[in-house]
Amino acid sequence: MRLFYPYMLILISALSLVNAFTAVKAPAGYLVETVTIPEGITLGVGGLAFDQHGVLYVTTREGQVWRHKGDQWQLFADGMHEVLGIYIDQVSDEVWVMQRPELTKLIDQDGDGRADIYRTVSAEWGLTDNYHEYAFGLVRDQDGNFYGTLNTSLSWAGWAGSSKWDIGRVHDGKMGRAARYRGWSFRVTPQGEFTPWSMGMRSPAGIGMNRHGEIFYTDNQGDWNGSSTLQQITKGRFHGHPSSLMDHPDFQGKDLNAISVEDYRQMRTPPSVFFIHGDLANSPGEPVFDETGGRFGPFEDQIFVGDQTRSNLMRICLEKVQGQYQGAIFNFIDGLQSGVVRNQFDSQGTLYVGQTGRGWRSAGEKIFGLQTVRWDHQTTPVEILAIGLTPEGFELRFTQPMDSQLLASTEQYAIEHWEYLYRPEYGSPKAGKIQAQIEKITLSHGGMRALLHMPLLEGRVYQIQLKGMRAASGGPLTNPMGWYTLNKRRLNERF
Repeated sequence: MRLFYPYMLILISALSLVNAFTAVKAPAGYLVETVTIPEGITLGVGGLAFDQHGVLYVTTREGQVWRHKGDQWQLFADGMHEVLGIYIDQVSDEVWVMQRPELTKLIDQDGDGRADIYRTVSAEWGLTDNYHEYAFGLVRDQDGNFYGTLNTSLSWAGWAGSSKWDIGRVHDGKMGRAARYRGWSFRVTPQGEFTPWSMGMRSPAGIGMNRHGEIFYTDNQGDWNGSSTLQQITKGRFHGHPSSLMDHPDFQGKDLNAISVEDYRQMRTPPSVFFIHGDLANSPGEPVFDETGGRFGPFEDQIFVGDQTRSNLMRICLEKVQGQYQGAIFNFIDGLQSGVVRNQFDSQGTLYVGQTGRGWRSAGEKIFGLQTVRWDHQTTPVEILAIGLTPEGFELRFTQPMDSQLLASTEQYAIEHWEYLYRPEYGSPKAGKIQAQIEKITLSHGGMRALLHMPLLEGRVYQIQLKGMRAASGGPLTNPMGWYTLNKRRLNERF
């Protein structure tokens, strides 16, 4: 059955997919391919979602929504304001998008493949002409509630070029709150009722939900954010950026500058994972969960996140320690063609990677693009599968058995740790670096696990580098370094 109408099509004579340029560095068994975008389409990707028929919807920073399948592209909606998120119901195929001023339902009333009605679902947050007031989304829970995130305002006159937005800056930070609910996440019910949900976000550029209904978002480095982060969203949580407290009822009329940095620190829930600024990520985008049932390789339930600046993909594994998520992050693929902001798995386990470089540019050579990452279902990559805590130290798990002689040698490991300072200044150095020593190493599971016995400190980011490590089959680790955000030590539970 044809899914598109001929008069709406932009036909492409070339193949839809071509091999990506040779600079791509990916684990063995993973193929990166580039989707051909027709001439005349500017596809600064802001959101990706599939309908139940496998048609990909792509929203853009240019205010459009495109439908894509095979070699066919169709414009579904146009004339909106920076569409940075989309959700499609997998039963009804109803479409909602997140644009800067509102959450919108797009309705194709006459069935011609083009939206006829743009229905406002919610527009309860404030908006000025400040360029930094993005609105990101979009996820939906089992009760039909939508969740999204709202950027703070660029408020410091020295950056913004005007003092008119200089509202809500705290302790001389750079970002403020020039309109209501900037720096908040929110919930919108199926009836359109808006509820502010959590606060303290700076630039929450991506939001994702796992199969358990748990919601996470990424925040970008800046004032009050020593480095970019992955954080869990729960109702009432304070993520760390104080400007948004202007809209919290408990802080109405209070001078936020009279509250100390230490008091804000005590209110703040630490991030689940720090991205390593400069080494790994500068501007992370949307977190997406591998729930493909093994179609994407050995990383089921892990999180994949791209970076807008570095044009790479990263991989995160989380664990709960003393009731809160924390975990490890690894690089996964380097050399993508443009800045990565959005990711989405299709029903076959192929990861679609939406890209934009407009405004900030990126390491990739293209201004925008769409690529795919596919596992060959045969090759097991040589990777650190996960890093977790035990009461004795770190346990490393691998995708393949490793060379046991190398794995058991403390000389093959280099470990250091530091903290990121919580402060109103822009970013943080790797403060208080310490070189760590392994006391002993215990191997198990035929060389697929190594327990590093060592003392650990809370509130630190640990960098674990494996030097010259190889699999028992002879292949080197593709990504021989991982970073673990250690908020709390494990007591009696095991990884």
